[in-house]
Amino acid sequence: MGFPSRSRDKLILTGLCALLGGLSALTGCQNNPFQRPAGTAGALSPGQTSALQSEQQKLTAQLADLNRRLGQMDGNNADLHKQIADREKQLSASQEQVTILQKQLGEAGAKWNEALAARKNVEEKLKAQQASTQFKGGAAITANSSVRQSLSMVNLPGLEVRQDGEVIRIEIPSDRLFVPGTAQPTGNSSMIMDEIANAIARNYPRQRIVLEAHGDGTGGANAITSHSLTATQAQAVFQQLVTRGRIPARQLSMLAVGDNHPLAAVASQEGRAKNRRVEVVIYPDTFDG
Repeated sequence: MGFPSRSRDKLILTGLCALLGGLSALTGCQNNPFQRPAGTAGALSPGQTSALQSEQQKLTAQLADLNRRLGQMDGNNADLHKQIADREKQLSASQEQVTILQKQLGEAGAKWNEALAARKNVEEKLKAQQASTQFKGGAAITANSSVRQSLSMVNLPGLEVRQDGEVIRIEIPSDRLFVPGTAQPTGNSSMIMDEIANAIARNYPRQRIVLEAHGDGTGGANAITSHSLTATQAQAVFQQLVTRGRIPARQLSMLAVGDNHPLAAVASQEGRAKNRRVEVVIYPDTFDG
């Protein structure tokens, strides 16, 4: 580290005093070997001349050393000033970064609150929509033997058909019906829906059917988007069954489930693909009474 300016001045003063002291010693001290005796004149003796030269050399060396040390201190002080300037610059940058992070944190908190409010809104809409799909009279659904027996007669290659309590579920991966993330039909969509329509006409011509569209289960800030997408996909399946499959519209109901009922973990791509599905749910009661 360099010396503070006050210490440097003191060092310089000390050096000058030493120099002046040396000169005064040559001219004013009683024991000065270079002082000519009183009343004498002429040149110094050889011994005095040699001693004077030696003392001058020492003073010259001291002065050179002082100059060297002053130069080093000037360099050190310049380095210190540069370090201080760099630290002040770094501190300013750090303060700006903290301000930016605080702003980002505030924005993230606001978005989190918006996502929570959106999820609550979607859940409320889902409950209302589920309530609207309750069958008239509010009677409990009871399975009948003909529906259970017809399960084995449904043959839909590549699709999972399962008994779920008192209903039958035909599970169709959404990625086979729609371009992922959209409600745009794929090239095989019509063929799959024709098979579904034929199975309904053959096996469940009078059963009440609900078309459930499910998202990938990630939820969060995408809850509204997922619910909107599944609603559009359910509507597309409904239109396909009614217009192309000639299934009576009064036999069908739609339910946009969004991300509320995933079948698999959402951590993997395979799990999310499994969750994206349309389920054709056949109930044991009939739509015409």
